[in-house]
Amino acid sequence: MSGRVLIVGRPNVGKSSLFNRFIGKRKAIVEDFPGVTRDLIEDKANWKGKNFTIIDTGGLVTGKGDQILDSVRNLVRNEIPKADVILFVVDGKEGVNPLDEEIAKLLIRFKEKVLLVVNKMDTEREEQTIGDFYTLGFDKVFPVSAIHGRGTGELLDEIVKYISDGTEVETGQGIKLALVGKPNTGKSSLINAILGHERVIVSPLPGTTRDVVEVPFTWKGRSFILLDTAGVRRRTKVAYGVEFYSVGRTIKAIEDSDICCLVIDASEGISRQEKRIGGLIERRGRGCVIVVNKMDLSPLGTVDWEKVINKELFYLEYAPLVFTVATKGEGLEELLASVAQVYDQMNRRVSTSFLMRSVERILKEKPLYFKGKPVKVFYAFQKGVTPPSFVMITNSQEAWNQQYRKFFVKKLRELLDLRNSPIELIVEER
Repeated sequence: MSGRVLIVGRPNVGKSSLFNRFIGKRKAIVEDFPGVTRDLIEDKANWKGKNFTIIDTGGLVTGKGDQILDSVRNLVRNEIPKADVILFVVDGKEGVNPLDEEIAKLLIRFKEKVLLVVNKMDTEREEQTIGDFYTLGFDKVFPVSAIHGRGTGELLDEIVKYISDGTEVETGQGIKLALVGKPNTGKSSLINAILGHERVIVSPLPGTTRDVVEVPFTWKGRSFILLDTAGVRRRTKVAYGVEFYSVGRTIKAIEDSDICCLVIDASEGISRQEKRIGGLIERRGRGCVIVVNKMDLSPLGTVDWEKVINKELFYLEYAPLVFTVATKGEGLEELLASVAQVYDQMNRRVSTSFLMRSVERILKEKPLYFKGKPVKVFYAFQKGVTPPSFVMITNSQEAWNQQYRKFFVKKLRELLDLRNSPIELIVEER
């Protein structure tokens, strides 16, 4: 288990910039207005041979009335006791803010592991105001500039003092599962239901989740990494800025995942966006489970939904269909079991002899001809897994048109018992 370093503070003090500086890449979204980061974003960092997990959090505010910001405050309160180090970030240019004082009251009982980070200290002259921040009650104060890197080395030197020798970063092994779909279909609710607590923020407002949140999880002895993503909207409705980056990260999450759960809102039906996202999953060769969520609000029954899915998402014919009500915890066991089944099939290897017999059966059932001559497969072998890829050595590559390829792959799934796995077919001419 790696050491945990938690970054907290009010909105727009530069927490995400500091997070990105430590991990060496632009993972947390950074914009010059408050409230961009809402979920917990985790990644690995290393300094002087010591590894630790760094956690970026949403901006803390006081008072009631804003559901999203209230949720952020609750998340941070749950995480603070588990952290080895707490980086309390304040804005050096603005000086001590009343919100900083409220947060200090929340953190003071954890004083021994709090490092006060005064950010936006770009020059030595600006550091002259550092004494004002000692009024917050913390002894260890570090002036830094997260954007320029100034002072971050000294801060890291202090952080690793709290991390015991030999601590290793978790490897992140497990089935990478991306929950994707248009906004407000219940993706975050599904993650929270699976985990049994509020690990990511849920809000009825569309567009709550902006970063890709990686959440390790174990179910029946199997390891998963759940990827919660921002919903993908139609391109004409995506403004440049925060949501532009969120859509890009959703696509990247699909590419980085092993399996995608395409989450559909049962109360709304299938839109053009679900079709586009499904097409992206299919073209990337990812495993898929189609999740029809909010079934308690659906005007259609399960049989009718199966007909709709078969018609509208026919290119995902290999994807199992699961019905859920995330808010009631219904359908979660079937969902995880389907994911495990898809993953196992995607990593299955078949013997060359069995593959050749299957190929012969398919060609016998529906022969392929080119310019009046029968097309032959001289040799076939499995090239790889995730997804399973099969190479056909043939006498005519040109004869394998798109229609026949689809038929061939469908029959290959049946004969090789890969009914829930995508298949990559590679045809090469001898």
